[in-house]
This record gives sequence, C-alpha cells and structure tokens, in this order.
Amino acid sequence: MSGTGHAHVPVAEHLLYVDGLLRVTCMVTPGPSLVRLDGDVDVSNRAEALAALRRALLIDADLIVDTGGVGFIDVAGLRALLGFAETGGVVIRNTPSQMRRLMDVLGLPPLD
Repeated sequence: MSGTGHAHVPVAEHLLYVDGLLRVTCMVTPGPSLVRLDGDVDVSNRAEALAALRRALLIDADLIVDTGGVGFIDVAGLRALLGFAETGGVVIRNTPSQMRRLMDVLGLPPLD
C-alpha cells in the first residue's frame, strides 16, 4: 500500500451474525466502520445480535450502525440496540419508520 494517501484502500466486510431472521455485517472503512442490520431483531435473536455488535467494536471503536434493513424490531431488540449505542463510539442511522413508531410509543427520543 502506498503512503501517498491516494492509493485505493481495501475494504473488508465481516459477517458477524446470521440466522433465519437477521444478518449482521461490518464493512471496515477508513473512518467509522459501517455495521448493517438486515432482517428482524426480536427476543429470539437479540442476545446474538448484541454479541455481534460488540464484536464489531473489537474491529473498530467507531461505528455507524445502519438499521435501514430492519424489517421488524420488538421492544427487547430495541432496548438491546439502544443500550449498545450508549456505549460510545456508536452512531445509529437510517432508522426505519416502524422502529421510529415503536420509539415514539415508548416515549424515546429519535436516533437520527
């Protein structure tokens, strides 16, 4: 790799978790890495999803968590995600409308 700063920087995608409902990936990039949640987060997989998010912090201490691919999230999943975001170095973006509605029902402030 060239030291000029103009060389193409390789990007690596890590599969952190997958089940029949959810896929969690981490795209390592210069600056904050991008974690994508695609699928459903509920009581059946929230612990595994949270463990995957914690593994992402081992890859990069600064993360953007893109939740735009979340089709469904229950209260357990939302609480796990919000607790993770409070650890610092984490920004949650692209929250889907159903997730924003749930946060509104629970009296929680919007994430983005």
